[in-house]
Amino acid sequence: MSKTIADIQRLGAGVGAHTVLDYGMDEEDWCAARGQASAYTVGWWEGRVGAVDFPATTADEIVWLAQGHVALTDLQGGRIEFRAGDAYRLPAGFAGRWETLQDAKKLYVLLEP
Repeated sequence: MSKTIADIQRLGAGVGAHTVLDYGMDEEDWCAARGQASAYTVGWWEGRVGAVDFPATTADEIVWLAQGHVALTDLQGGRIEFRAGDAYRLPAGFAGRWETLQDAKKLYVLLEP
């Protein structure tokens, strides 16, 4: 099943199940998703202004955009933009267009099924 912009999940404070932790510090946690992965890849990506169309992904990708401005557009024309400091989960099965609108850097984790 093809994934769309509606399937991309923003991550961060306020998203998911909230828990105030009691481990001796002032802490809070938001659990946005749970699942199993048989393999994972963690990496750092840097890219300059440009765009590329890509086929359906095979892994969920967790992203924290450290610098820049990017946009994702799905095959139906839905579009979402992310800026430095944003985090999101791109679901396996998403296909579309990636645009680097301003030179960007991201930390990513690929979660293979």
